[in-house]
Amino acid sequence: MVVIVSEEELKLFLERVLIPGESVVVGIGNELRCDDGFGVYLARSLSNLSAKYSKRKCLLVIEAGTAVESYLDILSTAKISLILDVVEAPIPLSEIVVLSRSDIPKYPTSLSTHTIGIDTLLSLVKSDIYVIGTRPICLDVRLGVTKYVAEAIRKIVKAFIYVLERRGCIKV
Repeated sequence: MVVIVSEEELKLFLERVLIPGESVVVGIGNELRCDDGFGVYLARSLSNLSAKYSKRKCLLVIEAGTAVESYLDILSTAKISLILDVVEAPIPLSEIVVLSRSDIPKYPTSLSTHTIGIDTLLSLVKSDIYVIGTRPICLDVRLGVTKYVAEAIRKIVKAFIYVLERRGCIKV
């Protein structure tokens, strides 16, 4: 079941699953294909935020792009894996969804065009997996994301900042 989350609900979710040293955030997608770059751009933003304002090493952020299989060892050792990706689902533009492992196969979602399918990823990684995503409207060959996906990125970064500040990981 696809659950649209508000910014407040996303903060509560992240407070529950962002555990310093045990959680990994992985941005997947192809930044050369417009909104498909969502996960990569979001991971880059979080990585830059952490590098600039980090008080201690709390969060491992990976820009996997289209090669998530290169990071299976890290995903397998993490307690919680947060996958950032666009999700083809009937949701309003710029809204955010959170899918748990059990929700992903049940719902006919199509996560980005990557070299490894989400079903294969789920079978290879034993950690708790969640997908945080938004709906793409442009998958053309083009740099940058649409204003709707940019708005979703802004909301998600804001929620991460809130939680990381509360954890004492960053000071903005």
